[in-house]
Amino acid sequence: MISAMKDVLTTGQVAKICKVTIRTVIKWFESGRLQGYKIPESKDRRIPRESLRRFLLEYGVPHEDSLFASRPQLLIADDDRDIVEALHRHFAATGQVDVHCANSGYEAGYLSARIKPDVLLIDYNLGDTNAEVVLATLKREIATNLPRVIVMTGFLDDREVARLEASGLRVVRKPFDLDALEREVLALPRLAARRA
Repeated sequence: MISAMKDVLTTGQVAKICKVTIRTVIKWFESGRLQGYKIPESKDRRIPRESLRRFLLEYGVPHEDSLFASRPQLLIADDDRDIVEALHRHFAATGQVDVHCANSGYEAGYLSARIKPDVLLIDYNLGDTNAEVVLATLKREIATNLPRVIVMTGFLDDREVARLEASGLRVVRKPFDLDALEREVLALPRLAARRA
């Protein structure tokens, strides 16, 4: 599991992450581009995770942003900035998840593909599109490791809510109780397992 990446890595582990040979990693290390240290009386090299992160960013090496996530990732998507701000503030205060925010369907899709959130808390009506379109796009683009999805709505009728829930989505109606929503999100098996 990426989130369980150790604080110090071997050249073999770095090679696997970067999809290069160990020899390439050693060249990066010897040139000083990739910072680390040699184990005394050995040829073995060790690369601190933070050094690897800086190297990947500095040299534009493609990688998943979630590679360095130490906590579960929550993406909040709503075109109402006040709701996004309130949810962000509430979930960030728990200290149990990294919170990311989107204000449109496009942003929600882009960030989902980039950070691979564990949970997507998404408003049904996003201004530029709706949650179903975003989710259909995610299923096409990142078919594996899809987030658990909770759809927020203030306008859907009971028939529409039942249809969404029959498709496997969880729907919460606005206005909702923030503490109850927090308990539900943090209790999701995927988040609970990552926090364990």
